[in-house]
Amino acid sequence: MANLTLVTAADILQKTIPNIPSAISGAQLYDIVDRVRLRMEDYTGATIGSTAIITLYQPALINLSTAALLRLIHLQGGDTSMADIRIGRAALDSATEFEKMGIEEMRRLGMKSTITKVYST
Repeated sequence: MANLTLVTAADILQKTIPNIPSAISGAQLYDIVDRVRLRMEDYTGATIGSTAIITLYQPALINLSTAALLRLIHLQGGDTSMADIRIGRAALDSATEFEKMGIEEMRRLGMKSTITKVYST
């Protein structure tokens, strides 16, 4: 895979989940991916840019973004149908699975740690 931008990551979400409700705009997809990127930066302590996301971070970014999008679809539509796909509980179950995969991938990246030494007088 080549480096991604937030826009191309949002495009991947559109291709991964068919028939995204029209109430969910491209700007919302972009925001979802950006929020996940910021969450990953906080967790790893790494700087993950928005214009050149290296392959190391892409699996976690896409899976966590997919989970967030599925939850948003559920919130927007509740238990409804889109084309041949019934959303509702299935969307939440899928979101949970994508989130588990994303969190595991993010854990493999490592966590930012800080050591504080306290001196007493």
